[in-house]
Amino acid sequence: MKLFINGILITPNELQCIQHIESDAEAWLTGAIAEKAERRRDTLIKEWRPTLYADASVTELPADADDLATLILARSDYKTRLQQDAAADPVVATSTTQKDKYDAVSRSGSTVTLFGSGITIADLSGNCILAYVQNLEEWVYGAVLGMVNRGKKKMIAKYHPIIMADASVTTMPATEDGLITMILARSDYQRLGG
Repeated sequence: MKLFINGILITPNELQCIQHIESDAEAWLTGAIAEKAERRRDTLIKEWRPTLYADASVTELPADADDLATLILARSDYKTRLQQDAAADPVVATSTTQKDKYDAVSRSGSTVTLFGSGITIADLSGNCILAYVQNLEEWVYGAVLGMVNRGKKKMIAKYHPIIMADASVTTMPATEDGLITMILARSDYQRLGG
């Protein structure tokens, strides 16, 4: 399964916010996707085990977690989260909240591209996540924006008091982006753990 075939554009400040707490943004995101897939696979198995035990046509189950998840995903009574939501309320549209938040930030100037040739994940991993989220790319946007916000909050929490106590600082930017730029330009700036 290939996601974001042209990569994910972020601003240099967004990248710096991620790198404030994670040195390698792509490695972090790859790990987050893999961890999410494994947790969703295990949850899928746990939720479906009673159904499988009660199904007289199932005479044996694979001992391997991936094989068991594959068996569940292939069942005629299995539905993805999107299919479940559509069955519950056909008017319900696919959630785009995270994509909307991503699109709300202007990325017309300088940008950084994560995963320039896209993100490739195993179909099984993607399908296990899709058992619980409507759209995988929507989830990735949320993960990236969440990490940007965590990094930004930690950076500001650490450096705002330092800036306020610095007698050489007479004015501060009126935007978070401006404050991040100011923090990054400081000679005493250090990433967490750095």
